[in-house]
Amino acid sequence: MRILFVHPNYPSQFRRLAPWLAEQGHEIVFLASNSEWHAPEVANIRLKAYQPHRAGGTEALHPYLRRFEQAVLSGQAAFRACVELAEEGWHPDWIINHVGFGPGLYLRDAFPKARRAGLFEWYYNAIGSDVDFMARGAPLEPDRQMRLRTWNAQTLIELADVDLAVTPTVWQQRQFPAWMRSRLQVIHEGIDWEQLSRLKSGVITYPNCLAAVGNAEIVTYVSRGFEEYRGFPQAMQALALLQQRRPRVQILIAGNDIIAYGAGRQDGRTWQQWAEQEAGLDPLRTHWLGPLQTAEYHQLLACSNAHLYLTVPFVLSWSLLEAMAVGCAIVSSATAPVQEVMRDGQEGLLCDFYSADDQARAMERLLDQQKLATRQREAAIIAGIPEELVQEAS
Repeated sequence: MRILFVHPNYPSQFRRLAPWLAEQGHEIVFLASNSEWHAPEVANIRLKAYQPHRAGGTEALHPYLRRFEQAVLSGQAAFRACVELAEEGWHPDWIINHVGFGPGLYLRDAFPKARRAGLFEWYYNAIGSDVDFMARGAPLEPDRQMRLRTWNAQTLIELADVDLAVTPTVWQQRQFPAWMRSRLQVIHEGIDWEQLSRLKSGVITYPNCLAAVGNAEIVTYVSRGFEEYRGFPQAMQALALLQQRRPRVQILIAGNDIIAYGAGRQDGRTWQQWAEQEAGLDPLRTHWLGPLQTAEYHQLLACSNAHLYLTVPFVLSWSLLEAMAVGCAIVSSATAPVQEVMRDGQEGLLCDFYSADDQARAMERLLDQQKLATRQREAAIIAGIPEELVQEAS
C-alpha cells in the first residue's frame, strides 16, 4: 500500500509505526514541516516538507481565532504539498495524521479516495482536566474557558472526516464529550519494549559525568521540556531534599530547557535557571545532560537506581513507559493517566504531585529497600509484556 503520514514534526508519534510499515514493504511518504533533532534516518521513507506561506496569529483577529488561523495556514500548506504528490502520480491508499495542529484539515480534499486514520491526542476542557488541576482551586476566568472551548474547533472538523479515530489512553478518550468517545479507539503509539527490556541485563554505559564518582546512588529525571506540566519545579525540590538526606545521591537530568506545553515563567527565566538558582540542588551532584540521542537516553535509564516522573492530568509521556520497560524503580505522581499503567506499590510508588517531601521519601524508600525496587522493576517490565506471553510463561 501507499501510506501518507502527516505531522508538523518528523517523526514524532510515528517514529516506530512509520519505519515498521516501511519494513513491511509499504510505500511511505512522510509530510512534515520540521524534522526533530533526534529523527532517525530511514532509507525507505520519503520525507516531503510543507511550509505555511505566512505566519498566523494575525493581531486584527479575535484572540480566540488566532490559533485556528495558524491551523488553517498549515492545512493549506499541507494541501499544496499533497497536490504536488498527486501531480507526480502518487496517491495514497491510507493517510495517517496527528490531529490538532491543522495540517490534516484539508487532506480529504487533496485525496478524496484515500482512507484516513487520525491520532487524536487532546480535547481541551477547563474543568476536570489539566487546567483546573494546575489552578489548585482558584476560579478560572470565563475568558480562558471560552478560549479553550474554541480551540477544539479544528479537532472536531477532523473527527467528522476520518475513517478511524485513535487516542493513546483511556484518560485522553474521556476528555472528549461522551457522545464522541465511541468513535475513538484507545491504541497507544507504542514503545520498543523488546529492546528496552534487555538493557539492564546487558553492558551498562555510565555517563562521563560519573567517571570520578564511586558507589553512587543514581537518580534520573527525564522530560522533553522543563516545565510545570511535567512537574519540573516539584521534581527539582524533591531531588534537592533527597541530596540533603543522602550524600551518595547523584542526580542525572536529561531534556531541553524549553516549554513544550503551557506557559513559561513570568519572570523571564527558564525553569533550569530557576532550579540552579533557587531549588537547593547541589551543583556538584546535579548533572544537566541536555537532550540525548536515543541510545544515550536508553543507557541513562539502564543505569538508574531510582527514576522520578511527574505529570499533571494530561498526555502520558513515552518516557514513563520506556522507564518501565527498562525496569527502572519509579516514583511517579498519582495522576491520570499514570494510574492506567502503574499501581502504587506494584509497578512503582505513586505520590502527591504537589508534595516534594512525599516524592523524596518515596525515592529514599526505593534506594533503601532494594528488594522492593527489584520487585517493582519486574512488575514494570511484565506490564509491558503482551498478555498471551504472560499466560505462556505461567
